Amino acid sequence: MDKKTVNVSIVAANYNNGRYLDDFFNSIRASTVLPKELILIDDGSSDNSLSIIGKYSELPYLKLIRFKKNRGFCHALNSGIEAATGKYILRIDPDDIMLKNRIALQFGFLEKNREVDVLGSNVIYFNDKTGKELMISNFPEHHNEIAKEYRKGDHGVQHPAVMVKSSVFKQYKYNQENVLAEDYEIFARMIKNGHKFANIKEPLVKMRIHAESAGSNIKFQTIKKTFELRDEIFNTSTSWLSVKLYYCFMLNYRRFLISGNSLLKSLYLAAAVICNPKKLLNRLF
Repeated sequence: MDKKTVNVSIVAANYNNGRYLDDFFNSIRASTVLPKELILIDDGSSDNSLSIIGKYSELPYLKLIRFKKNRGFCHALNSGIEAATGKYILRIDPDDIMLKNRIALQFGFLEKNREVDVLGSNVIYFNDKTGKELMISNFPEHHNEIAKEYRKGDHGVQHPAVMVKSSVFKQYKYNQENVLAEDYEIFARMIKNGHKFANIKEPLVKMRIHAESAGSNIKFQTIKKTFELRDEIFNTSTSWLSVKLYYCFMLNYRRFLISGNSLLKSLYLAAAVICNPKKLLNRLF
């Protein structure tokens, strides 16, 4: 029986994620409903990505945009969003796995709640090496709480878990100079401009935690840039100590998730608690 197709464009930017692409494609093929199009931008990959992508060339909804040279994550995403023709744009990264009911649930929610412009969900973090599920995120469901997170310099939605009205997404551009804080900036500006956000409580994406991921190698400059953007967008002022403590929290929390050593996990968790006890309690509970 043929699956229903809905008016959604998936946009994913790939750079040297060949080892994850089979899982990525299979999760989309397993979806309860299919997208109008999957726009995959290959950003000058030097691994086997293109040969893996070629295995799925028969998918009628696959549209490949190929950069001959690496231009950067934001340039790749901008080209995909510009090319998208769906009513909604779904973001996901090629090293993550979409749960089979994600498209249907987010599409259905946005169709019923026309005031919502950006819809996220919770996610399941899992260990890339072992496949073990580590934890489920705890993002707020409603707009006011999501907006508070952005005004604090934090994230109210998970970037690879959002579905956004195309008419809204196309008004904004990712800025390559802001990597790895590009998602904070674009969503914070949407919040500032009055667009409405929501999250589905159910996790709809499985996100890999691995040593090579950008989030696992978080740098102080990334956190510093995020708070600089927060101060610029919301006209606030963040102290140097606050930035350092938040960086300490994020670094140790990520190490806690990745580490396979029980003693080290306990030490990393303790350090994260010391740096930001309220934030960690919110994440865990």
